[in-house]
Formats: sequence, C-alpha cells, structure tokens
Amino acid sequence: GAAKAVHSRAKRALPYDMSVREGEEGEWELSDVARASAREGLTGAIRSLAELKGVKIEEESALTKAKTLEEKAYTASKVDSRTTTGRRPDAETTQIYARKAGNLVIQVVEAIQRGDDGSSKAAGAEDSLDLCDGNREFVTAETAKAIFASILGAEKSAVRKIRLSTKSFGVDAAEVAAQAFAACRDTLVDLDLSDVIAGRPEDEAMKSLKCLCDAVECLKLENLDLSDNALGEKGIRACATALTSQSTLKGIAFRNIGCSVAACKAIHDLLACRDTLRRIHLYNNMSDDEGAFSIAALIQETPCLEDFMMVSSRVKQEGGQRLAKAFIGKNLVSLDLHDNILGPETAGALVEALRSQQHLKHLNLSETCLEDDGVELIAGSLMASAPKLETIGLAANDITPDVCPNLVRCLANKPCLREIDLKENELGDRGALLLSCILPSKPNLEIVDLYQNEIGRAGATGITKSVLACKNLKKLDLNANYIPNDCVDEIVAAMKQAHPEVVCEFDENDEDMVDDDTDPQELQAYSEGFDEELARSFEKL
Repeated sequence: GAAKAVHSRAKRALPYDMSVREGEEGEWELSDVARASAREGLTGAIRSLAELKGVKIEEESALTKAKTLEEKAYTASKVDSRTTTGRRPDAETTQIYARKAGNLVIQVVEAIQRGDDGSSKAAGAEDSLDLCDGNREFVTAETAKAIFASILGAEKSAVRKIRLSTKSFGVDAAEVAAQAFAACRDTLVDLDLSDVIAGRPEDEAMKSLKCLCDAVECLKLENLDLSDNALGEKGIRACATALTSQSTLKGIAFRNIGCSVAACKAIHDLLACRDTLRRIHLYNNMSDDEGAFSIAALIQETPCLEDFMMVSSRVKQEGGQRLAKAFIGKNLVSLDLHDNILGPETAGALVEALRSQQHLKHLNLSETCLEDDGVELIAGSLMASAPKLETIGLAANDITPDVCPNLVRCLANKPCLREIDLKENELGDRGALLLSCILPSKPNLEIVDLYQNEIGRAGATGITKSVLACKNLKKLDLNANYIPNDCVDEIVAAMKQAHPEVVCEFDENDEDMVDDDTDPQELQAYSEGFDEELARSFEKL
C-alpha cells in the first residue's frame, strides 16, 4: 500500500497539461516548456519522497537526478511511441512517459536511501563495466557519453569486460559505445551485447547492431554474447564483422535470437574462430533439423569444443543424430540438448560420443522424448565414462521403473553428483526405492528433483531417508506425487529437523491416487535385493 501511494505521488509530480508537438516524421514529442515543467515537478517529488524515507537531499542534487531520469523516461517513451503498425496515440504515449518517470523517481529515492549515488558504476579504475541493473533503458548519445565517460576520459583503460545487456542503443549511442570499445582495445576480452536493440524499429536496430559489431574489429575478444536480440539471418549478417574478425574467441552465445535455418548457415559461414572456440550456446531458436546440420558442421570444425548448448531449437531426430556424430572425438565438459524432439534414435547416435567422455560434468537431455529405450542407451554409454559427472537432467522422458535398474547402476559410480533431475517421469515406488539405494553415497548432493513421478509412501519414505545425511542438500522435490497425507507430515518433520533450510512443498500432491494394493514388504525386499546386487557389482570392479 505504501509503495502504491509513493508511486502515485511521483506520477502526480508531472504537470497535468503536457502539450505534445509533432516531431520529425510525425513522432511524438513534448514541448520544451512541458519537459522543463516535468523536471521541476520531479525534483520536488524526489526531495519529498526522500524526506518521507528519512533522507535529506539538496535541491541542486535532486534537480540533477531529475534531469537524468526525465531524459531516460523521455527517450524510452519516444521509442515506445512507435509500434509495428504505426504510431501510438499521443495520450497513451504521454501516460507511458508519466509512468516511467514515476517508476524512476522511486528507484532514485531507494538508491539514495541505500547510500548509492550511482558513482559505483564508474569503470575507469575498474576492470569491468556492467550496465545490466534490472532496468530497461533507451540510451541516447548523451546518455552513452555519461556511461562511458570514465573509459573515454582515461589515459589508458584497464577494462576487460563490458556488459551492455538490457540497454537499448540507437545509432548515435552505438557510435559512442564504439569509441569506448576502441579505447579498450588492449584490454577488453569479454563483451556482452545481449539485448541491446530492444524496442527499436528493425532498420534502426540493424544499423545500431552493425555499428556495435563493426567496432569489435579492433579487439581480441575471448567471449562474445549476442543473445536476446531479434537477429534472424539479417541480424547475423549485420554482426558479420564481429564474427569474421575475431579469430581467438573461446565462447560465443546466440540465445533467443530467432536463429532460423538460414541464420544457422550464416553462423557456420561467418564464424572465424574454429581453432580456439570452446563454448557454443544456442537457446530458444527455430533452427529445426536443417539448422542443426549447419551447426553440426561447425562442431566438426572446432577441435577444442568443451561446452555445447542447443536448447529449445526444434531439433528432431535427423538433426539430433547429425549433432551426435559431430560430438565424436570431442572432450566435452557440458552438453545440453534439452527440449528438442530427439527420440531414442538420437540416443543411439550419442552412444559412441558419450562412451569416450572422461571430462563430462554436465549432461542435460530433459524433454527429448528418449523413453525407456533411449535412457537405457544413454545409461549404458555412461556406465564406464564421465567419472566426474556433477549434474544430469533426464526430466520428462517417459521413464518407467523398467529402466531404473540400469539408470541407477550408471549413477552409482558417479561420486561427484550434485544434481539429479528426473521430474515428470513415471518412476513409481520401485524406481524411487532403487534411486534411494545410491543417494547416501553422494557427499556433494544438492538437488534431487522427483516432481510428478507417481511415487507413493514407500518410494517417498525411501528417498527422504536416503538424503537426510546429505550435508549440502538444497532441494528435494517430491511434489505432485501420490503420497498419503500422514506420510507427507512425516517427511516434512524429518526434513525440517535434518535440513531446516530446505522447503518441501506438497500442494500438488494427490493422496487419492495412492495404490493401496502395493505390498510394502515386497517393495522393501525388491530394494534390498537390488542394493545387495549393486554392492556385489562394485566388489567385482
């Protein structure tokens, strides 16, 4: 309630009558008089709200802050005034301006209360500049000069990392950023250009992006992030200079960029850092099998690849198999292909690549339609490989108790496991009890996710008992299963005593689905028999 009142008061600081005038090309603009009146009102709002918070601020300082935030609100609103179908009604844009200004007043006052006057962002004597503060902002040339002042004004910059994410750059602002990149040419190795053209018309966005990427030519980067920009093939081509000039890149990311078949081909054709590239991340794209073919060809040409992600990219069986073959001979540390329709056929193709991995730490094949047959193949390929495996994801793959013995045997000899994600499968009590046999031997275990697995009393009790001694446990998820309410109470009590910081939720538990025909003694005998068999197999090893 208090926050709402403060917000309302900040918005009321703006003048009621803000006259709109026609700008260039019919754009929304406020008159100079209206903007000056707004800044005066915002100055008073900042001082009043700060006083309510018990902080005193001089008028001159408040006016300086008001000018800065009004400029931010104004430039952001000008961009918002343009839509894909034309121009937003002036009254609506003016309301957006007022709302943004009100939000910024609150942020300024909260920063004053924290004792943060914004000087911590200066990067002249720092080795990094990070603009991603959770606030979206449309950057003008004037704002950019202020952002990069410490770099541009320094005799010699020591900045090694720049992150521009969530700040939308127009062409003029991009030109200022380009000057800053040039000033860091001897030190800058990590550049994050993710989400830097949001809200811009396509033509302006492509020009800004090209300007930023052309400026990369003078650098010797190790990491480049182009994620969260609506690129497509046209955008990838706009980034051509950055892709062709950087021959020493170790990591590159194209998450959520609209990476189509043609865009994937462009990446393959333009990327010059074949010999040094270790990390390739693609996420939430529309690459399909044909796009995967181009990326697979790129993988085959990158001998040092360690970390590969192609997630939620509409890759199906043919594309998955082509990728799997490209991994053969690579020394992978992390492989993430989750949320693609790969099927058991891709699992079969992955066998040869996975059975030779000795450094693999992270494997995520969740939501890939593996089913029991595919999981059986994956488990078999990892039986004598990946000794340092830390995280495994096999969620939502229709895994039944039938494949659990081999899956658990595979995980039994992975002493470094920290995270096991098997949610949204059909393990049942039998699968859960088998898994419980090996969890006490995992000293680093942090996460066990068995959400929605048709687990009843016996399986839930077995899992809970098996993790009570795991000192590093951060999460145990048994929600959305078939656990009797009295058993739920016992689990919550046991976890609260052993791991008071771990919250166990059961709001989706369905007691009505409990299988009363399950023989507890039979399940216990089944679990103990497997445990003894497992022990004998380790003795043979």
